[in-house]
Amino acid sequence: MNVKERIKKFIDTEGLSISAFEKSIHTSNGYINSISKNIGIDKLNLIIEKYPNLNLEWLITGKGSMYKTALLTPLSEKYKSLMPKVVVVDDQDTERIPLVPIRAQAGYLTGYDDTTFISQLPTYSLPNMQNGTYRMFQVSGLSMYPTLQDSSYVVGKFVDDWHNLSSNRVCVVVTLSEGIIVKRVTNTLDKYGTLYCKSDNRDYPHISVPLEEIQEIWECKMHLSFEFLDPVTNYQKIAALEADVAYLKESLKKLEL
Repeated sequence: MNVKERIKKFIDTEGLSISAFEKSIHTSNGYINSISKNIGIDKLNLIIEKYPNLNLEWLITGKGSMYKTALLTPLSEKYKSLMPKVVVVDDQDTERIPLVPIRAQAGYLTGYDDTTFISQLPTYSLPNMQNGTYRMFQVSGLSMYPTLQDSSYVVGKFVDDWHNLSSNRVCVVVTLSEGIIVKRVTNTLDKYGTLYCKSDNRDYPHISVPLEEIQEIWECKMHLSFEFLDPVTNYQKIAALEADVAYLKESLKKLEL
């Protein structure tokens, strides 16, 4: 691969579009595709400044790994030390499930390990939620629609082993820069030092979250919703699309005659 191809591979790994990447390094649309064989030092500085974990040697020569190896060193260490910071129990030492509603999620980013903050959250007991520590989060937005509806709830089990986190699972990821996000994850932590978080709703972008941004991961085990989706709507859309295709076929036949 040449430099342009490696940049495109990095963009794809980060879950970005080419235009979003160009905007992030303050270049005009079409810049990446205009690169021939080499790239100017000024543009390299912009890229490294914006993406400090990118391995400059790999970008220029193709040698080594895409990301700086220093990023991977604390990964194994962090795997070993993961444990819930606060666990809530009742008078009978039965574990309770705290609810983090939308209005409390900004505070949770700094209070997730604060006993006082967690104790102020409402708590619940739910069936079949044993053998683990659980937390309930309210969903905000439509990025996971129709899998999850806006203002519905998910119950997540604390993930204490990020190394073996299964891909294609819906998780609540507590991050420093993106806040609390609910996404379908692909585990690329070992490979790239990032967690690739996908939206089920294709109108919303995917997010690649660096390891150092992640504070907690909760694998969703239950979904609570007050909305009953009407499948007729989807069927109607398919039927309308089939009618449009049939009409176009008939129109083409008439033109051929």
